[in-house]
Amino acid sequence: MLRSTALILSLAALPALAEVPQVITDIAPVQSLVARVMDGVGVPDVLLPPGASPHDYSLRPSDAQRLAGADLVIWVGHGLTPWLEDPVQTLAPDAIHLELLETSGWTALEVRDVAAFGPAAAEEHEGEHGAEHEGEHEGEHDAEHEGEHVHTGTDPHIWLDPANAAVLMGLIAQELAAADPENAAVYAANATAATAEMADLSRKVEAVLAPVAGGQYIVPHDAYQYFEAAFDMPAAGTISLTDASTPGPAHIAALQEQISAGNVTCILTDPQTSAEWTDLLRDGSITGTAAVDPDGASQSADSLSGLYPAIMMSIATGLATCLGK
Repeated sequence: MLRSTALILSLAALPALAEVPQVITDIAPVQSLVARVMDGVGVPDVLLPPGASPHDYSLRPSDAQRLAGADLVIWVGHGLTPWLEDPVQTLAPDAIHLELLETSGWTALEVRDVAAFGPAAAEEHEGEHGAEHEGEHEGEHDAEHEGEHVHTGTDPHIWLDPANAAVLMGLIAQELAAADPENAAVYAANATAATAEMADLSRKVEAVLAPVAGGQYIVPHDAYQYFEAAFDMPAAGTISLTDASTPGPAHIAALQEQISAGNVTCILTDPQTSAEWTDLLRDGSITGTAAVDPDGASQSADSLSGLYPAIMMSIATGLATCLGK
């Protein structure tokens, strides 16, 4: 009895361990980056389920409950997951909010103008814009549709450059330290180690792509600009000009002409763009194809923190295999 009493008193005298903050993210790649920084401390949650589009998801009641219980919300930002902007403010007003697109220190690329993918794309985009609003009063159009259909600003797919990912993990470590000072040293050490890992990842991707440098390929939708720039692998075209949009006849015809001329040898597919368009473009040609997934929904990895490197290597190997054919 005396020993038990002494043990209870000694335990009571110990300082209470701080609870690990509840961290919630918007998409799997961000969850993976946060998991690397939290390694050894805790595991972050993610809102977007596998197979759902990051652009137009609707929160379920269970999602709202998880968001309301968060101490730290880490999300890409309005440019990628606009459906999260209002819930973050209303459901988690007391949480720390880290909107990655609003940070600095990483390489930002502007959303590409549709003209970057040929005159047919630009003309079609302008034609559809004009037809959709034909008959509207000019003043009403300016006021009511200001900013609509004009895709400008920062391209939100910032994680597809490992150098950006390294910077983002440093910023994530700072916010985690603010929420959980007791483990600040662990977060900082993990972020530092991750910087070296990202440099190594870049070298591995470069090695995979080196044999097919200069290859001409088409991406399913214009989400790969950061990957293209980081590894000097510019795409020759894109099926969908903007996220979640449908390509028109003139644009498809222009891509078919590129393929017929032998200028394109690979067409990538991903979960965000219907494979029917790829099948249409490949019809009657020997153009190769490969499935990639920048959001990681269909990607497997040995660990949550290993998902991000797996996503990057999967894109690289898919592209190299496709172009290599």
